[in-house]
Amino acid sequence: MPLPSPVRPLRCGNPDCTLPEGGRCARLAEFAEPLADCPDLAREVKSTSEAPSTTAPWSGRHLDPTEADRLLWRTPARLVGVLGPYNAGKTCLMTSFFLQLANGQRGTFPYRFASSLTLHGFRELMDQAGRWTGKEEEGIVPHTTVGADTSKPRHFLHVGLRPKDALDDRHIDLLLSDLPGEWVKGWTEYVDTTATERMNFIRRCDAFILLADAGALLAREGKATDDETSILIRRVLESTQDVNPRPPLALVLSKFDRIIQSVEPPPPEKRAERDAWGARATRLRLTWPALEDARRAGLPIEVFPVSAFPCALNQGQPIGVLDPFTYVMKHADSRERWSPLEVPIPEGVRGFATLRRWRDEHAA
Repeated sequence: MPLPSPVRPLRCGNPDCTLPEGGRCARLAEFAEPLADCPDLAREVKSTSEAPSTTAPWSGRHLDPTEADRLLWRTPARLVGVLGPYNAGKTCLMTSFFLQLANGQRGTFPYRFASSLTLHGFRELMDQAGRWTGKEEEGIVPHTTVGADTSKPRHFLHVGLRPKDALDDRHIDLLLSDLPGEWVKGWTEYVDTTATERMNFIRRCDAFILLADAGALLAREGKATDDETSILIRRVLESTQDVNPRPPLALVLSKFDRIIQSVEPPPPEKRAERDAWGARATRLRLTWPALEDARRAGLPIEVFPVSAFPCALNQGQPIGVLDPFTYVMKHADSRERWSPLEVPIPEGVRGFATLRRWRDEHAA
């Protein structure tokens, strides 16, 4: 199969633009997707005498379906569907997760940060998160926009991971779906065939992280959020009914810091049990039955109260962000691995084989 054509370098006619070199668009306020919308931005035209390009075949921001599919075929990548309605906190969760990993704050997460094909995308999110002053009316990170082309899900974030065990030399690619809430809503409501087609990646997911605003879900007037969350759970259950083994599902109750004074979460081992939430469970009239049906169908289920940005970055730390990722990766990476092939060393050999024998004998 021939390799895809290399992506040509970007050039911008705006003298103040640093998007091609540093990832910062001079007209960011005007365009939600500068790569797609900015009229000053273009790729160089290849000349016949030009040397072969060494430009990386990815944009540095969100991966499109072709790039994500190529990665899934080329490596043992893990694809996690991060789903939820508009303003549930999906992008905040992934930004906070990346910040902790990049800072070496792994906690119980069994991997360390190694690389990212969407580093510019994460940097743009982190830049805005770093400017957030802690006021609720301010946006922590930009909302994931629908964009001009609504037919393709061009929103996948990538994190390269290394196991924390120094003797384990694997490099694991983790893909996270960062989709507009409108797309998720259209998919759950069977709006049209386009809504279904752009969510075809769901069947390939190794795990799911579903988000619901904790305050909206557990409030007395939370019927609409309860309904949305239950429909999303059942849609995931329906779309993965032929998948074996069944992928794990982590229900994240986001923005939990806003209700922590009035709602005390149960112990971690009890959070997936309806009775452990007491009277609050009665407000999840549809969500709990959906979770129980998913569990009976074979999906591993856990519930996580999380606060991705309980305060400004210079004033405190996120709460519980790594827990749902630790849970889903534990299941996604539970496949048995082949043991290393041990080639016997013949007697009387010289050179490198002799050094290897010496190493093995002294290691024992």
